[in-house]
Amino acid sequence: MVALRNGKAEDYLCCDVTNEDGVTQTTWYSKADVALWGEDYIRAHTTMEYSDYTGWIISLDMEPWNDAQASPANQEKGASLPQIPTWLEGHVKEQAQKRLPTVTLCSSAGNELLEVWYYGELFTVKGEPQPYIIDGEEAPGLVAARDPESGETFVIFDNGRHGYNNLFCDEHDPAELEHRPLKRYEIPASKLVLELGCGNDYENEKEDFEVDEADTVELINGERMPWEQVKRDGIDYIALYYVNEKGQQVQILDAELA
Repeated sequence: MVALRNGKAEDYLCCDVTNEDGVTQTTWYSKADVALWGEDYIRAHTTMEYSDYTGWIISLDMEPWNDAQASPANQEKGASLPQIPTWLEGHVKEQAQKRLPTVTLCSSAGNELLEVWYYGELFTVKGEPQPYIIDGEEAPGLVAARDPESGETFVIFDNGRHGYNNLFCDEHDPAELEHRPLKRYEIPASKLVLELGCGNDYENEKEDFEVDEADTVELINGERMPWEQVKRDGIDYIALYYVNEKGQQVQILDAELA
């Protein structure tokens, strides 16, 4: 799904997409996606289909892009994968560079079939099979995984603590963040895949962060964080997918973090 969701209009570009019957429909792509894929690629691989139930469904075929990124030449070029955020340490089974850095999650025991638990609301997007997890009315969203075999629960994403905006821009009431009861997202225990984006050039902008002699940076909440951790945890995008019974990845979280 590439239509505008839960974003500021100024962060998106409007594109007219024409199907094989000559019917043109307007849709929206994030500026980050246009910069990454290119407008020509988007136009060439976007298709439209009409459903009486959902109206126009516009989708971007990512297979050609993913195949190109997974080619041996590209893998050799990008052999050094970016480091994962610190809160995911011990919970990554596989890591790959596709459209974005992508990781498959696991419990500490190595189990990949995980339940999804969350605090927040569910937002239905027309044309998509599953609702998206978004922030709650009273506090930022929180998404966790639970291993049904071991009972272990670990945080996948906390929209009150993780990502660039939460490190440097957005302030939250600490008491609010402590009281976010989780409920289960209604899918079976599944393989979970994360996409992680970081467009910030931290090293070139290091002087803007006023790093001290101990190589730490002051956060919006007054705490200090090691510079190397800032580079790992200051991501600007995250998406969560589960793999369904047909082996298809279904997206249930999409968050811009800068």
